[in-house]
Formats: sequence, C-alpha cells, structure tokens
Amino acid sequence: MSEHPEGPAVPASSSAPADAPASVEPEQNFKPVLTAAQSKRANQTLKGMIISVLLTVAVAIPVILINPANKAETFRDPVDVADVASQAAADANFVPWAPNLPADDYVNFARWVAGNVDGIKYWEFGVVTSDEKFVWVRQTADSNPSWLATVTENAVPAGTHTVDGTDWELRTKDKSQVLISTIGDSTLVFSSDSGLETLDSMARLAQQEIPKK
Repeated sequence: MSEHPEGPAVPASSSAPADAPASVEPEQNFKPVLTAAQSKRANQTLKGMIISVLLTVAVAIPVILINPANKAETFRDPVDVADVASQAAADANFVPWAPNLPADDYVNFARWVAGNVDGIKYWEFGVVTSDEKFVWVRQTADSNPSWLATVTENAVPAGTHTVDGTDWELRTKDKSQVLISTIGDSTLVFSSDSGLETLDSMARLAQQEIPKK
C-alpha cells in the first residue's frame, strides 16, 4: 500500500469552471427579403414619383416661357421705335410717343396693342438704359381704372410724386414702382423696379417731348 494515497480521479468529460468565458457564435448578416407583391408596390411608387416630377416640370416650363420676367435682358435687340410708332399711328387716336433717348439708351421692343382690356387700344415699348435698368412705357387716350389696374398688375396707390413741377400718381407693388400722368391727349404709365430715379428720367423726357394741350 502506498504511503500517499491518490486523490479521486477527475473524469475527462468534466465541465469547465463556472467563470470560464462562454463561446461566441459568429454574427450572421440579416438580409430582408421582399415578397413579389412588396417589390411590385415599391417599383410602382418609384415610377409614380418620377412621373409626378416630369409632369410638374412639363407644366412649369411653358408658364415660365409665356411669362418672362420684366427685365431688360429678357427682351430683344434694339428696335426702331420711331418706325413702329409711325405704323401704330394709323390706328391710334393720339400720337404714339417715340422718345429721343440719351446716348447708349435704347428701345428693345415696341408694339401697338389693340383691344386687350375693355377694348382699350394702347402703345407700349421698353427702354433699356445705359446702366442696364429698364422702364416699361404704356400710352393710351382711353385710360380707365380697370385698364390701369391691369397694366400696373394691381399696384397700390402711394401718393403723388412730382417731377420738375408736374405731379404724377405713384403706385407700388413689391419692388416695382409706377408713375401715371396725363400729358396732352393721352395717359402715360411708366413701370420699373429700378427705382424712382430711373422713372424720373423717363417722366422728365416725356414732359419735354409730348405736346401739352
């Protein structure tokens, strides 16, 4: 018999100590799978969004082209305003004004408008100044409140503005300002978003050139 008795044998299948770390399974990537019906609905939604955007663009472009901003750069090259005015005179009951503009100023469109609002015929043209400012000029012998409201885009009366002793009615809308006055046998309407100084120059020229009664 041995002097040192052997301790009890430990089975080979004995479990690991309680504080041993547990084994970690490798993480698996989860990929959602759409059903055929879900995939079809998603495609229909995307197609609907694309069609909606295209329709919006298709509607907006013609509106922009039909209604350009009243800026000098949106109009054509210089025109012979005196020539167009002489043609308009054949149908007018007043003398269409063809201004003698300062050097480097020019008229970039001119036309006779027949019966647009309340059957009122009027003469209009645009003036581009040397510093690229713009004035829209309208002239008629048959002005009335509805015509004035239309051509001024419902600008709001803002008192009286005097240019070299002549009173002009002042109207405003957003950044635009309008001067209105009767000189001789016609009413003149000047519109611009370039400031009163630009309008004053045009009003002063009209007062000098258009015969008074």
